[in-house]
Amino acid sequence: MSGFDADWLAQRERFDLAARSRPLANAFAEALMRRRAAHTSPLRLADLGGGTAANFRALAPRLGGDQHWVLLDFDQQLLDQVPVRIAGWACAQGWDAVESAGGCQVQAGPARWRIETQQIDLAASLEALDARRFDGIVTTAFLDLVSNHWLARFARWLVDANRPLLATLTVDGRRSWHPEAIDDELIDRAFRTHQGGDKGFGQSVGPGAGAALADCLRALACPVALADSDWQIGGDADSAMLDRMADEAVAVALEVDRLAGDRLARWRQTRTAQIASGQARLIIGHVDLLATPGQPSSLDSLRETLAPSAR
Repeated sequence: MSGFDADWLAQRERFDLAARSRPLANAFAEALMRRRAAHTSPLRLADLGGGTAANFRALAPRLGGDQHWVLLDFDQQLLDQVPVRIAGWACAQGWDAVESAGGCQVQAGPARWRIETQQIDLAASLEALDARRFDGIVTTAFLDLVSNHWLARFARWLVDANRPLLATLTVDGRRSWHPEAIDDELIDRAFRTHQGGDKGFGQSVGPGAGAALADCLRALACPVALADSDWQIGGDADSAMLDRMADEAVAVALEVDRLAGDRLARWRQTRTAQIASGQARLIIGHVDLLATPGQPSSLDSLRETLAPSAR
């Protein structure tokens, strides 16, 4: 799997941070703390599809203490950017960072965070990765790219290792432009069709991935909680992101229906005017998932705080 652009990952990071479910992130941190109590070594985390380390930047300050992250991705070009991107981020926080080949080390006050990268084909080699080397597993914006068969393998791999998982920002198919415009439905249908293609793992689950993984995990008696983590894009400050989303919508729709060019051009003109006037808003639905194998009661109280549709 490849094709993700580092500039795009940087542009979306602000929206990802705002959308993440704080209750699920806190519960994941608590699950890790229970594991940390059993040893004094740094907290060990594996990030599947780690890209340029957005998960690390979002979670490391929340988790605290010494940490050792391993970023796993097929795209070596993205992994190559990790040291410089983490170093720049750390400097902006007032922390020290030392870059190295294939990684970086951050000194955040008394805490030391080590990051290393590893190229891997997760489609073929998931089971070759020993999940027991880590205290927890994370992934973001990744599960909707894989197949149902891979999700079943992943659930078994996770439960067999008895490791908690925080999977964030999985697209769930909800995409709502405001105000409504003619041919919004055409755009929506095109995205759903496009998301079902093969992204290197077989036929992609697409928008149903969060629910599908939850079903796989529950079948293995693994506690699971789900929560919405929607992008909320709108206003003058978000105009560049809205323009990018509108351009992407047209490009995807043209891939699906080459004969819709005139209709899509009119749709884009409408959105251009709305974005320029600050009227446009876009909600893109995502879901976060927390799984805690071997901790059957750990999510009971958390589920009571989540909306019924997000459990």
